[in-house]
Amino acid sequence: MYVNKRILLLCSALALRGLSSSIASAQAAPGQTTPAQAAAKPAEAAPAAMLVDITLERRRDGKIEPMAAGHVFAKGDIIRLKLTSHYDGYLYVMNQGTSGKFATVYPSMQTGNDNRIHMMKQYLVPAVEDGWFEVEGPAGFDVLYFLLSPTALATPAVSSFAAPGPVSSLKPRCNDDIFRARGECTDDSAGPAALPTGQALPAPLAPLAGGASRDITFTNKANGTVGVQGESTAPMLYTFRLAHL
Repeated sequence: MYVNKRILLLCSALALRGLSSSIASAQAAPGQTTPAQAAAKPAEAAPAAMLVDITLERRRDGKIEPMAAGHVFAKGDIIRLKLTSHYDGYLYVMNQGTSGKFATVYPSMQTGNDNRIHMMKQYLVPAVEDGWFEVEGPAGFDVLYFLLSPTALATPAVSSFAAPGPVSSLKPRCNDDIFRARGECTDDSAGPAALPTGQALPAPLAPLAGGASRDITFTNKANGTVGVQGESTAPMLYTFRLAHL
């Protein structure tokens, strides 16, 4: 049988052209991903969940005012912390004062024993009616440890403990730019902060929070409020450095 080679070559070229066209149609258009590319793409880490918003408040002359997280307080100032929860779980607050004394702030008999927190509700520390802290002790930085856990944890075995070794001699220093602009003394190292990996915890806190995640981020909001973000499925630990003279 006679075969026209020219027709055969033409048909072969059309077949190859059709195959190329099919391959091209399987490729992603600009900005799109093919199934193969999607399968090969590594899964992205889930974004950090918002845990709480925290605001530092001062009472003066019968008025309550929000304060910058880094505000440097004077001895005798009356203050409290207000939290808006974006989290269902349990809150624990411990304090290492400038005198070296460590104490459980929340939960406690004085500030309230119910430390369960619920999403989209506000909480006060201290958690008692009209409860406030009075700033006292040597000038420096009180360090409050905030521990958030999805499940209840055992509270520290002791309610008060004096840290061994010398007390830090660091004193608050005003941010000159802010002081000139607003007349407010703030220290940039005060306020909420993540704990460096490997940093030792006070002895009563270590059994409770030694395995807690320290991967925390912070977002500045209006009126001095700071948003705290982290993994919502694991116990989370961060600090709030309270500066005072």
